[in-house]
Amino acid sequence: MTEVRRIAIDVMGGDVGPPVTVPAALAVLATHQPLHLTLVGDEQQITPLLASVSASHAERIEIVHTSVAISSHARPDSVLRGNRDSSMFITVDRLRQGLADACVSAGNTGALLMAGRHLLEAIPGIDKPAIMATLPATRAGGYSYLLDVGANVSNTAAELYQFALMGAVLAASLSDRPHARVALLNIGAEANKGTPEIREAAALLADNPDVNYIGFIEGNQLFDGVADVIVCDGFTGNITIKTSAGAVKVLQRQLSASIRSSWYHRLLGLLAGPLLRDIRKNLNPSRYNGATLVGLRGIIVKSHGHALQDGFERAINHAIKQIEDDVPALIAGKMQR
Repeated sequence: MTEVRRIAIDVMGGDVGPPVTVPAALAVLATHQPLHLTLVGDEQQITPLLASVSASHAERIEIVHTSVAISSHARPDSVLRGNRDSSMFITVDRLRQGLADACVSAGNTGALLMAGRHLLEAIPGIDKPAIMATLPATRAGGYSYLLDVGANVSNTAAELYQFALMGAVLAASLSDRPHARVALLNIGAEANKGTPEIREAAALLADNPDVNYIGFIEGNQLFDGVADVIVCDGFTGNITIKTSAGAVKVLQRQLSASIRSSWYHRLLGLLAGPLLRDIRKNLNPSRYNGATLVGLRGIIVKSHGHALQDGFERAINHAIKQIEDDVPALIAGKMQR
C-alpha cells in the first residue's frame, strides 16, 4: 500500500452531520501522520470547524463541496436517482476513481450499500457483499464479529461460506486474530438442525482446513465470546443486532429507574458508582461502532447514524486498519485458494 492513507469522509451523514464528523476526522488526523482526508459536504458548514487546524494538518485536508445529502429516511435507490451529486455518492465514487483508499459514512445504510454495489466491482469469487458489525463479548478480547447484518435478505450456502471466509480475514485485521474461530448462527448446536442452506454451509466450512470452523452456536451464546466470527443471513443478522441494541437500552433504563426508586437504592447507586460506570462504558455503542461493507473492491465503513465523535473516530480507525492490511487483497487471495 502507499505510505499516505487516503480516506474520503461523507461529513453530511448521520443524525448530526459536520459537528460530529468533522471534529472526529480532525482527531484521527492528529494521531496518524501519513493520513490525507477528503471531507465531502457543505463547505460553508465544514470551513468554520477547521478554524483551529494547524497549517501542517490543513495541508492534509481537502474539501469537496456539495450541499446535497441523502436523508436517513430516503429510499436506498435515491442515491442513484437524481442524487449523484450527494455527499454519499461522491464519497464512494472517490474509491472508484482511485482517489481514496477507503471511505466512511454515517448516512443511510441502504443507500450506501446501493452506491457501493453500483460503483465498485465485487471481489472475484464473492457473489454478494455483506455488512460485518462488532459485538461486545465477555471473552475473545471483548469483541466478536457478526455478518451479514443487513446487506441481503436471504443467502445461499455458498454465500454463507463466502461470508465466513471474508469475516475471518477482517477479524484478523481488526483484532489481530490470525486463527479466528468461525461459527454459524443456528437454532441448535446439533448437526441436523437449521435450514438446508446452513447445513450445507457447515459442510463446506468443515471441508476447508484453512478455516477454524467450530460449528453452530445459538443466539444465547452470541455474546459469550465462544466464536470470533459469527455468520448468518442478512435477515437474521439485522434482526439480531437491532434486538441486541434494544435489549441494552431496556437494561440501562431499568437500572436507572431502579436506582432512582428509593433513597436506599440511590445510596447503593452511589456506592456502586465505579462499577456502574464501568458497565456503562462496556455497553456504550461507541465502543463497537463501525460496520464494514465487505466483499467489494474497496473499503467502505458504515458508522451508526447516532454515533457521537468518539464513535465516528472508531469508524475511521477501522478504515485505517483495513487500508494498512489491504483487506480487499487479502480476501481476494483467500478466494483464489
